[in-house]
Amino acid sequence: MLGAPSLVRMAETWTSFVAECFWVGVKDHHLSALDQRVHACVAGMALDGESVSYLGSVLMREDEVVLCFFEGTATNVRRAAVRAGVPFERIVETTRSSSSMRITDT
Repeated sequence: MLGAPSLVRMAETWTSFVAECFWVGVKDHHLSALDQRVHACVAGMALDGESVSYLGSVLMREDEVVLCFFEGTATNVRRAAVRAGVPFERIVETTRSSSSMRITDT
């Protein structure tokens, strides 16, 4: 008896990612506008059932580099970055340290 093939979909797991943006001429106001766009995009995606979290960004002024931090599936993180117009060169998976170091004056 021939039937329709059984399709098994592998669930993607949530992971941390950083979108690296080499952004000539970037200023603080660009970063604020970028953050607003990404937050709005992520909210819209949530309404469509596509879950991703945006954790904010960091601007390294001297190098004209912006790092945008996300958590979610690889597919949804990339989709959010593209839809929000994040000018990324690449998106890479990240791992955070399980402990934070604190430097104190002695």
